[in-house]
Amino acid sequence: MIKYQDFQRRYPNAQTQILEILAARVQQGDFILKQQVQNFEQVLATKVGARHAVCVSSATSGLTLSLIASGIGPGDEVITPAFCYVSAASSIVQAGATPIFVDVAPHSGVLEAEAVVRALTPRTRAVLVAHLFSGLADVDALREALPDDVLILEDSATAFGARLRGRHAGTLGDIGVYSFFPAKPLGGIGDGGAVITDDDQVAGAVRMLRNHGQDGRRRFYHQRLGYNSRMDETNAAWLQARLRENDLHLARKQAIAKAYDEAIEASDGVLLGQHRGTPDFSPHAYVVRSAERERLTRHLTARGIQTRVHFPVPLPEQPAFVQWSAGPAHYPNARLLGKQCLALPLCSGMSDGQVSRVIEALKEFSHAEVI
Repeated sequence: MIKYQDFQRRYPNAQTQILEILAARVQQGDFILKQQVQNFEQVLATKVGARHAVCVSSATSGLTLSLIASGIGPGDEVITPAFCYVSAASSIVQAGATPIFVDVAPHSGVLEAEAVVRALTPRTRAVLVAHLFSGLADVDALREALPDDVLILEDSATAFGARLRGRHAGTLGDIGVYSFFPAKPLGGIGDGGAVITDDDQVAGAVRMLRNHGQDGRRRFYHQRLGYNSRMDETNAAWLQARLRENDLHLARKQAIAKAYDEAIEASDGVLLGQHRGTPDFSPHAYVVRSAERERLTRHLTARGIQTRVHFPVPLPEQPAFVQWSAGPAHYPNARLLGKQCLALPLCSGMSDGQVSRVIEALKEFSHAEVI
């Protein structure tokens, strides 16, 4: 079986490395938001060229705290995609603001500036733009189209390592957020995230919010209502080590994705790939579109290839968010993508033989469709 995600192939020495990290933490006696977190924040900020990296417990909390730190709350509207992971919408609601769902482009699955501009109102305070799968939204085009006082918050959970015109995803807008969930491009050994910004005030506010409203200098003195959203030392130590080798993992995943590209291009339109928006992409997931997704899934499963379906139901059609929906007719592309998208195995530890098996299975399916 070719697994969709294969942690052991990705990190074959993980068990030894994790035990060494745990032993060091036990000896030191520090486990939460101490020196390892500070060290990781410094090397992460340097890696992506940002003034601040503030580590938090998850990307979801990072998005929520970023909105709150920016003064966004009740009465404010935040534009966000109708097709993406739930955090983009739930963080807006948790901050007390109103999510305004906008349909995505069918070829990329991300927001485009023209659609966002149509959704602007006097109450719009921010656009929470989500990069998706292997693609980047054109944040530069968004910035040019938006009023200067509208914040751009990048959900870069799946985009670590990607660049747009030479700049790292996560640094393209006013604030960026990364996820270190184990399956993400820079994967941790538990949940984790980071807020990226050049804004000293926002960074300071997020640092305070993540730690019960304390400023990190005076304990048990709470300057504002905060949250328990701290990163642990074990995860931070692991992530430092993984960051040093991340470029190698990224290069391998890009090579696999490009090999898949050739099979998709040769399918005569039976299978459709994602428009990535940049040649410097970070393939968190390789997603194909098929009008016969169920049959494609059965075809691959029969050949020992695991797949995954992402976001089959658009966010505004889900019970948690239906009260903010403008109605299904407003999100035709999100609904189409939810019915057609299928993610293929993509892991830096995949062998050339496994990659070839996936490609041959795709060619078999495409050839059968053409005939």
